[in-house]
Amino acid sequence: MARKVLFKEFDILLFILIVFSKLVIFNYVLKLVDLQKLYLIIGCFGSTLIIASIFSFIRQNKRVKGLIIADFIISLILLTDVVYNRYFCDVTSVALIKQARLAAEVKDSVTSLIKFNDLLFFVDIVLFTILYIRNKDKLDNKKPRITLRALKFISILSLGLIFSITSVKALEKEQPGITKTMYDKKYIVKRVGSVNFHAVDFYRYITSNVLKKGHISQQEIDEINKWIDEKNLSKGIKYYGSMKGKNLIVVQLEAFQGFLLNKKIGGQEITPNLNNLAKESLVFDNCFYQTAFGGTSDAEFLMNNSLLPIREGSVYYQYAGNHYEALPKKLKEKGYFTAVMHANRPGFWNRVNMYNSLGFDRYENENNFNIDDIQGLGLSDKSFFKQAVLKMKEYDKPFYTFLISLSSHYPYRDSQNKLSNIINTGEFEGTIIGDYIKSAKYTDEAVGQFVDMLKKEGLWENSVVVFYGDHYAIPYDKKDIMGKLLYGREDISALEWQEAQKIVAMIHFPKQEIKGHIKEVTGQFDFYPTIANLFGIDAKYTFGRDVLNTNKGFVVLRNGTWITDDVAYLNFVDKVIDRKTGKELNKDKYVDNFERAYRMLKFSDSLIEYDLIPKLKNKAEN
Repeated sequence: MARKVLFKEFDILLFILIVFSKLVIFNYVLKLVDLQKLYLIIGCFGSTLIIASIFSFIRQNKRVKGLIIADFIISLILLTDVVYNRYFCDVTSVALIKQARLAAEVKDSVTSLIKFNDLLFFVDIVLFTILYIRNKDKLDNKKPRITLRALKFISILSLGLIFSITSVKALEKEQPGITKTMYDKKYIVKRVGSVNFHAVDFYRYITSNVLKKGHISQQEIDEINKWIDEKNLSKGIKYYGSMKGKNLIVVQLEAFQGFLLNKKIGGQEITPNLNNLAKESLVFDNCFYQTAFGGTSDAEFLMNNSLLPIREGSVYYQYAGNHYEALPKKLKEKGYFTAVMHANRPGFWNRVNMYNSLGFDRYENENNFNIDDIQGLGLSDKSFFKQAVLKMKEYDKPFYTFLISLSSHYPYRDSQNKLSNIINTGEFEGTIIGDYIKSAKYTDEAVGQFVDMLKKEGLWENSVVVFYGDHYAIPYDKKDIMGKLLYGREDISALEWQEAQKIVAMIHFPKQEIKGHIKEVTGQFDFYPTIANLFGIDAKYTFGRDVLNTNKGFVVLRNGTWITDDVAYLNFVDKVIDRKTGKELNKDKYVDNFERAYRMLKFSDSLIEYDLIPKLKNKAEN
């Protein structure tokens, strides 16, 4: 009896064994396996059970064909990921369907990327197809009772869901928010398996891009166009085109908050090099980061597009196939060579695809750097900047290079034991703030060496150089220790917390042609319009302001918080507060500011979600 039952379910059991084995082998092929294999195995097994449960409801002579087809589809997905990884160092996603135009650039290389060993994913399919054709008449064609089929289906499905959900929850516990932003697709595969990753990816894409997308009316498009036109009427001409032909070097400093500048601890400056540089530069004294779920990628997006982060997830992941009027693209039109440098894995944050859309000619990633000195999460900033200057020296002139540092990345652990004596943090020694200060001190030293090398190689005096921080360094749940550093007490107000969320931000000009301090409130979306004016670029579809031609600041954050030169609405406490006195003000008196913030968020979302820039451009040209 048992043998008979086992024979009837032999195809299901064999399918589970083969597909589970393929999923695990796939991770080994992509080298996505470490010592923490348990949840990967659980995830792979769970996803295999879920797929098998679908066919367990069908009688044997019908389901074998379905199992073979399912096996083929899974194998094809695995092969696609393997080949895609060889070129882009990442796995595919549903969002890439929108980017079919990018695939055309590498179509001639696809076949050369496929290796003979890849076909082993399909060997079992060929064998079982032959066996099925020869023996299909011997398969059981009796339909079991509905209750028995339902019980079998529910049992296998439930077990599969338990395993899969367990692996995904373990991943979320280890890396909070990773399945929402999808910032590291390969890491998700590493922890939960390929099928679970693609299931999460499909769910995220459908819920964010299909179910919530809806339709935008022509009236709404006209409203956005009118708002943009009115915004552009206020453009000034001061300094217009004054930096034409100069190189542009932008350095995005990892987690570099503004309170570091001119701050001393134990009588020692934390950032002496940036402090000295500030004396020769145009400094944004009240610049707030505007990043959201996309973290570092949001900062890159704000800088190069002057659009706001999307309401959920990451622009880099969900809208990499859009058409942008980005800074690198506009500079290319002016004859610039454009490059981005970040000594990290190229697939991280879906950068390979996004940088294509933004108009970068070259992406110098970890594969293009000699990883000769590790600090923090990867190549040290000192080595990174040194190698970056040597690369820039060989670039066609003029150029725009966008550099992203790494050494001061959270959680600021000194695994290489290089920073223990870099600065004495006193009472903060061994705390998150103490570790952060040491990391920041190291990056400041790297910045000093970077500037010296630019001067040595003759690039400094012919380049506009921008330094700015990307996002916060100290999380909200550690605000007490940050308060102790900044205010001498652990209990800080909501306004004090918000005021601490400024970033280092400055622009150095050749021969110090422009220097001083911008006191008005600014945000990361103000860089592009300011730079565009200086380089003689028409940057129409931007939401920030040219700080050299306007004198009133307004910054909006993704959570609805907005900040002016005098007051701030703090969404997380739902209060409008005077920035000087700390007193709560009547919200009803600031309706215009609320409306302005709402329109900026809404219009930016619409431009991105509906890829409206090409439509607006066509309308303006016709």
